[in-house]
Amino acid sequence: MSEKPDGEGGGSEEGDGESFRYQMEVSDQECPVCGRKALRVYGRVDEIPHFGRVLEQFIQCEACGYRISDVMCLEERDPAEYRYRVNSPDDVKVRVIRSPSGFLEIPELGVKVRPGPAAEGFVSNVEGVLRRIKAHVRMAAKWADREEARERAREILDRIEAALSGEDEITLVLKDPYGHSAIVPEDEEKLEVRRLEEDEVRRLRSLILRGSLQGRETF
Repeated sequence: MSEKPDGEGGGSEEGDGESFRYQMEVSDQECPVCGRKALRVYGRVDEIPHFGRVLEQFIQCEACGYRISDVMCLEERDPAEYRYRVNSPDDVKVRVIRSPSGFLEIPELGVKVRPGPAAEGFVSNVEGVLRRIKAHVRMAAKWADREEARERAREILDRIEAALSGEDEITLVLKDPYGHSAIVPEDEEKLEVRRLEEDEVRRLRSLILRGSLQGRETF
C-alpha cells in the first residue's frame, strides 16, 4: 500500500485516483472485463458534516480502464428514507451519499433505480445523481421498441433538465435499509427524514437480494 496526496475535501464520484489517500495493488484478482491481473484499489475516509465518517473506494484496471466505485458508512445508522425537494439552482449542490444498498426515486416522474450486484456507491451531489439517472433514461430510450416509451423518456429528460435549472420541481427520494445512504443539505428546510419501518426494511433487503440474483441494477 502506498500513500496518495489528499484531494479536495468532500469527495467526488469522479475520482481519478489522484485525490484518494491510499492505493494498493490487487495482484491476485483478475479484471472481470479483460482478465488481466492489473487491478488497483484507491480509497479514502471522509468526514461528512451532519452524517459522519464514510469510506470511499474505487477499483480500476490499469490494463483496460474498467472501474467500479463503492462507499461505506463507518458509523452505525438507522435504516432511513430521505426526501428532498429540488426546485432551485442551489439545490443541485446538495451532498448525496448513495451506498450500493440505496434505492433512488423521483416520484413525479415514476423513476425508480433499484440496486443490483453492479450497483455503485458514491459521494456526489443532487446534480451528479440526476445526471446518472439521465444516463439510465437515455439508455432505456435507446433500446425501447415503442415510440410511446421513447416519448416518455424525452419527457423525463426535459423535466430533469428543468429541475437542474430551477424551472421545475421534483422530489429526490433515497432509501437505504442498512442506513448507509443520505441526502445532506446545509439547510434542512426542504429535507424530510424518517426511519424505515421493519416491514419496509425487510422488503427492501429482499429487493436487493432479488436484484443480485438478476445480476444487474434495475431501472
